[in-house]
Amino acid sequence: MKDNQLKVNKSFVIITLILGLLLVSTLTPSLLAAQRSSLPANRIVFSWNRDGDFDLYLLDGDTLKVFSQLTDNRASDLSPVWSPDGTRIAFTSDVGGNYEIYVLDISTGESSVLTSNNWDDLYPAWSPDGKKIAFTSNRDSNWDIYVMDSTASGKSADPTRLTTDATYQGSPVWSPDGKRIAYVEGRDTNRDIMVMNADGSKVQPLTTRTTSADFSPVWSPAGDQIAFVSNRSGNPDIFVVDVGCIGNSDLCDQQAVNLTQDNSGGDADPSWLPDGEHIVFASGRNNGSDLYVMKADGSDVLRLTNGDGEERFPSWWAKS
Repeated sequence: MKDNQLKVNKSFVIITLILGLLLVSTLTPSLLAAQRSSLPANRIVFSWNRDGDFDLYLLDGDTLKVFSQLTDNRASDLSPVWSPDGTRIAFTSDVGGNYEIYVLDISTGESSVLTSNNWDDLYPAWSPDGKKIAFTSNRDSNWDIYVMDSTASGKSADPTRLTTDATYQGSPVWSPDGKRIAYVEGRDTNRDIMVMNADGSKVQPLTTRTTSADFSPVWSPAGDQIAFVSNRSGNPDIFVVDVGCIGNSDLCDQQAVNLTQDNSGGDADPSWLPDGEHIVFASGRNNGSDLYVMKADGSDVLRLTNGDGEERFPSWWAKS
């Protein structure tokens, strides 16, 4: 996305979002099917509870209009993430009673469940080649990280457990080269960012602060930086740090840059744009939770949504 596209007049953003909301309210299954043939090349999927529960919506990244509503049920559909090729969306839903990992085919509108058990499976993350999905689960009586084939199906899925520590292990995200996974580790309210090889070996710290919580890590598209959320400054802000400090958490803490320290609202759910020059995120800086985008240095913040309810977990995909 070009910089001039980010410098959209805020009144225009509000107007286009209102028009988009009117469009969503009139959608029928047949109209949604017709729209699949003309999906925007630059698009954001996110979770929105405008109707009381979280469903998945699609926002056009160029016009900033809500393009369509992707799911509609009485469950919570959360943490959507695009597959690398932009054809599928992995997400978490409790539509079956407990949280499972689902994959939505964007061309057909059909979703399939990848996990099926009596426990909770959360925070799916695609491998760069689209063949694997890492996720968080308490299926072995502890929150750990697992990985499975992205074409797994229900009870036939046979995920591999990557972590076995007694503390919480979760929120995995793959490095762009597929060789490493960053994730969250910790007890109670203390959380740190760790990095391990994709097979679970060679665990190294990115942060090890005992007085704050660090969470929601995301690799930059070039693999040279990790953005994450931390409350070390008093309220949740988005930080970014170069990956060269991995293994030396003291150095990482010194080099981490706070990108959103100019507001008192909580900032969350960072996700890099494919250009590697911008970060989209959720923020409560103006009451509720809306979506924003900013340059990777924290400048030129633009508000993307201004609707009722909370917008969370944005994931941006663009055709190259």
